[in-house]
Amino acid sequence: MRMTWVDRALLLVLLGLLAAIAGVAIYKLQPLLSPKPVLSAPLDPACDLRRGPCTARFPGGGELTFEIKPNAIPILVPLTLRVAIQGLQASGVEVDFAGVDMNMGFNRASLVAVGGGRFEGEGMLPTCVRDRMTWEAKVLLQSPAGLLAAPFRFDTTRRP
Repeated sequence: MRMTWVDRALLLVLLGLLAAIAGVAIYKLQPLLSPKPVLSAPLDPACDLRRGPCTARFPGGGELTFEIKPNAIPILVPLTLRVAIQGLQASGVEVDFAGVDMNMGFNRASLVAVGGGRFEGEGMLPTCVRDRMTWEAKVLLQSPAGLLAAPFRFDTTRRP
């Protein structure tokens, strides 16, 4: 069966409509996948999450302490994530894991308030083809002022 010019035109219109819908969906979902913080704490190069909790201080006051257990930070193993805040208010906390020099996809964990400015949750790092991988864990706080972010970097190694 041959397609007529009307069939072709309708097919092109349908494909254009589907492309437009996909574009709008991507545009609307982008803030959820890559939120823009109103304030970021500076990265502390002396922080070593493998040795214990690290603290990030925000310009203008307030700080958060981040901890990952077990300290070895293994891949493909459930990790306990803990955040404690001081001088800040947060209605929600998430930890976004991203490869520093390799896109590892969407990997975000939501933490639950446990009282006293503390939040806890569980996350897991995916495996990587590299033997050594540098990650950035960005702690995201939903505050009355907007989204606050604190970056923490660490390395993982793949055991043979």
